[in-house]
Amino acid sequence: MTRLALRWAVLWVLGALAFAPNVVFAEGPDTARGSLGLQEALTLASRRAWAVAAAVARRHAALARRDEVSMAHLPDVLIGAGFTDGFPGSGSNLGLRGMLASPFFRHYAAGVDASWDLVDLLRRPHAVQAAEADVDAADASRRASEREVFLVVVDLFERILIATETRAVLEVEIAARREQMGALQARVAGGMVAREQQMQAEAGLFDIEAELATETAEERSARTALRAIIDDDRALSATVHMQTLVADKELPELRMARAWRRQADELSTLRGMEWIPRVTLGASAGYANPPPGVDPGYYAVGLGLSLPLTRALRERSRRGADMALAKARAFEADAVIDQMLIRGAEIDGAIAGLSAALPAAERSREAAEQALEAVAARAQAGSVPQVDVEAARAVVQRTTMRNRMLQIRLDGLRARRTLLTAGPS
Repeated sequence: MTRLALRWAVLWVLGALAFAPNVVFAEGPDTARGSLGLQEALTLASRRAWAVAAAVARRHAALARRDEVSMAHLPDVLIGAGFTDGFPGSGSNLGLRGMLASPFFRHYAAGVDASWDLVDLLRRPHAVQAAEADVDAADASRRASEREVFLVVVDLFERILIATETRAVLEVEIAARREQMGALQARVAGGMVAREQQMQAEAGLFDIEAELATETAEERSARTALRAIIDDDRALSATVHMQTLVADKELPELRMARAWRRQADELSTLRGMEWIPRVTLGASAGYANPPPGVDPGYYAVGLGLSLPLTRALRERSRRGADMALAKARAFEADAVIDQMLIRGAEIDGAIAGLSAALPAAERSREAAEQALEAVAARAQAGSVPQVDVEAARAVVQRTTMRNRMLQIRLDGLRARRTLLTAGPS
């Protein structure tokens, strides 16, 4: 590519970025609007995430089911009044029972009727424990949903920080090259150096400007995505900070697996209790007009024993299906735990590698800076061409960016490790 073509390519990329719609972008820390920490961004993302909202809705459903089974020990109470006229039993379709459903002709009655399946007292503790397990699983599900959203936010923070640091290094390098370009042009005009050195220096400057445009686009892309996730305009321009996260005591999937297995055990117990006969205690109190000569009576009490065979078979099948579903969910949670362990091991390896590379990268940067000072002094004396200075400066630029990127990536890996180990607290 010729020098003129390269110049036009750089100008075209910069122009396209300048006219990108709906983006407010800070060119440096002086123009950034405030700051945005990782912990605050995670909180904002959690409030907007649909997956988290779905997990919250599942928890509300689990709480409602727990309230339902918690009232299973209460008697079935009916308060009513009625009037019938016609053949005996004409009030059988009125939803009344006991004293309120007398088979007399021309009948009116009012009162209270109650029945109680005493066996429900035995079933209730197991049903409540099964419902509590559902609530625990829903709580853990929310934490797992938040973690997936948080991992995306950490990725975006890392992209923004790397692009920001790279831009800062490139901008300093561009300013230095432009300053040297003026001195080089004067030396070329005076016939002290060849024209080719100026052309090489210009080509190097255009290359760095193109790299700066690429990093600017990368940062803009990551900030726009972060803005969509957290719904906060600071994502477009604020200085972001990769903060240290505090982890929970355990993975949410561990809690989910325990909850589902506990629920499966309680459902298995309830399934076996379906064969226990029903012991029903019933009572009515009120008034119903009897035929002439018959004592009206004001209350009635009864106790009955029955085994609803078809209902027992049906309930056993339903509870068996629920039990199998709970076990399947527990196995699914186990599978996710295995995936988290694998991902955690991979991140541990990456953290170890980056931690070992940091000292070497720092020594490389220091050596590159010393070499640049020496080459610059020799170039000032005219013993080496200016292009050698540019080459030494490029080495300093690369080692500086590598050093900063290693630290940013190390911070990002540690944040991910916290999320994959137990999730944020």
